[in-house]
Amino acid sequence: MSPHVACAPKGAALFPEPLNPAWFENTVAEPDDCDDNPFEPAVDIASFSELELLGLAQDFVERSAMLIDAVAPPAWEDEDDLFGGEVFDDERAEYQRLAAVNPTPAQKEAIARGLMANEAARYPGCTAGFLVALALTYRRILLDGTADPHDKVEILRRVYSTHEPQWMTAEIVYLHFVLLDQCRYLARPSASIERKEETLRWIFTEPELEDRPFSFKSCVRLVTGNAPEFGAVYRRLKEELRPALAAWLRESLALRRTADDRQSELFDL
Repeated sequence: MSPHVACAPKGAALFPEPLNPAWFENTVAEPDDCDDNPFEPAVDIASFSELELLGLAQDFVERSAMLIDAVAPPAWEDEDDLFGGEVFDDERAEYQRLAAVNPTPAQKEAIARGLMANEAARYPGCTAGFLVALALTYRRILLDGTADPHDKVEILRRVYSTHEPQWMTAEIVYLHFVLLDQCRYLARPSASIERKEETLRWIFTEPELEDRPFSFKSCVRLVTGNAPEFGAVYRRLKEELRPALAAWLRESLALRRTADDRQSELFDL
């Protein structure tokens, strides 16, 4: 996680200028310093004035800043490590020196469970990592000048009250991308045949189901911006997928046969 947060451009969104430099200072609190969520309004936050909402937003941004690491993970931990895991002593030493000021896992858990107490109550058994990730996602949306104002109010409702949560625009958009991301397993030979079959049924569903929410067609339409020629582009996309899908399935079947043969050989010994 990067410690740097860029100010979003000004716009019509709620809280267009709620920022001050102190919010980006990484002050690490001890676990004992983190009280439970102090806000639990008896009335719907949607009825609050913008000034009152701004106060809640400022509180959340300030407290969630303590969850941000002072330095990002080292380059040798990246998936695309060009050096194949080789670590240079000077880089390791510099990272260890800077990482010493990062919050510890225990500190992060205490901060997250205090800040996200109401969300933790909604999701019993959720991990500290889940709460940290959720808090930082909420923080990013609150600081985004282009984010949907209704999303910002919904975040404050979730964090500072026990009201039943409602879908946010950001979550609906994100879910479309999550569904499309599942398509990458089609090209992975080691992915299960059952998973691939489920994804293929979603892609090549009945025509009368294609325009329903969260269908493959709806997901592609959202990420491509629903251009005027979308229908023709979408049909071409499905046609061009067919030969690639056939090759991917053959690779999966070949890999499965190889695994079955090796298992047979093992039991023949």
